[in-house]
Amino acid sequence: MVLEITNLARLLPSISLVFFLSIQVMGQDLTGTWQGKVWQENSPDTFIYEVQLTQNGEALAGQASSRSKDGKMNAQFSLSGRATDEGIRLQEVEQLQPESPRWCLKYLNLQSTSVSQLRGDWTATGCRPGFVELNRLGATRTEELPFTFPGRWSGHLSQSDRDYGFYYEMNLKPDGTGTSKIVSEDAGGEALHALRWEETASGIRFTESEVLERTDPKWKWCLKSGQLSQSRTDGTYEFRGDWSGYLEHKSPSNGACAPGTVYLNKPVLSRTVTERIAPSTNQYTEETQRTVKVDRVLKVRSDNIRIKVWDNGIVDGDILTLFLNGQQILHKYRVNKRRWSIPVDIIRGENLLILHAEDLGDISPNTVAVAIDDGISEQIIVLSSNLRESGAILIQPFDF
Repeated sequence: MVLEITNLARLLPSISLVFFLSIQVMGQDLTGTWQGKVWQENSPDTFIYEVQLTQNGEALAGQASSRSKDGKMNAQFSLSGRATDEGIRLQEVEQLQPESPRWCLKYLNLQSTSVSQLRGDWTATGCRPGFVELNRLGATRTEELPFTFPGRWSGHLSQSDRDYGFYYEMNLKPDGTGTSKIVSEDAGGEALHALRWEETASGIRFTESEVLERTDPKWKWCLKSGQLSQSRTDGTYEFRGDWSGYLEHKSPSNGACAPGTVYLNKPVLSRTVTERIAPSTNQYTEETQRTVKVDRVLKVRSDNIRIKVWDNGIVDGDILTLFLNGQQILHKYRVNKRRWSIPVDIIRGENLLILHAEDLGDISPNTVAVAIDDGISEQIIVLSSNLRESGAILIQPFDF
């Protein structure tokens, strides 16, 4: 197992990074996730390595993680760095987990082989050197989560016979139960109530049933109920409504409280979704032992496109296979002057089309023309592949 630096010479540790990228990569925003593998000289073992970066001007920050393929060894690190015209310099500054054992810190020297791939070697004191390959994962997008009533709602409560207010909070559970917390700005301290709630056409109806906790044992609290209407303003969901109630240990007829109003809110939640193209790239590389070079990023205006291939030069017997997002869409096809057309559906996000050379024909490398037709326009690019490197196109739909 990975313990100290001396033991790491024969195993693959997590990595302290110094990246040296080409000018081609420097023109890009490096924000996002880069994933790939690291391995050591004369060792068949590889570790999965992932870097998550945020770029703000020249400043870079983020985290790195490294794990064995079986998941039994893993570690996470914080990163900081800087991007300049001379290159990118990143370094792991702290091992976040595990606390023990400690992993040795490493440095990587990388070059960009395409807009979406970095490759190079690494060295570290006390560790046998090795190699690294990273692929940029797909584009990220923010996706709003569906609205739900359960959760924490916070705000304030007023009462008509008081010149001060109350902090008020509800924690609603999916089963129709929950709690409410009230904090007085004057006398009474604070208390925790049990409640029940139910969904209505415009919001919820709630009823407090008992006081569970209180800071002032002598203070009598109102058990409140009311109808709250739900609405939304910008990035906030809101509850508004009136309440009425009666003092605990009494009844509505002999212990009614002065009524009031309630305002509560909770934020609109979202998550970051990443369209991952790297897994298909990694799988392809693992199975074929060929690297992938993305030659062009193309935007299309439809989810349904046609991919056309033909030999735009001398017909010399080139044989190819096409992969789209890891799936084979054309198998060992001998290209000629006739355009072979393949209708396909693409996903929202990023789609990777790989040209795999089966036979280089009489003239190396395998070079073919590829057209991407979205029904509105046709974009043509010439792809070149050999037995070590496969050309590829990154296809991205416009937002519809």
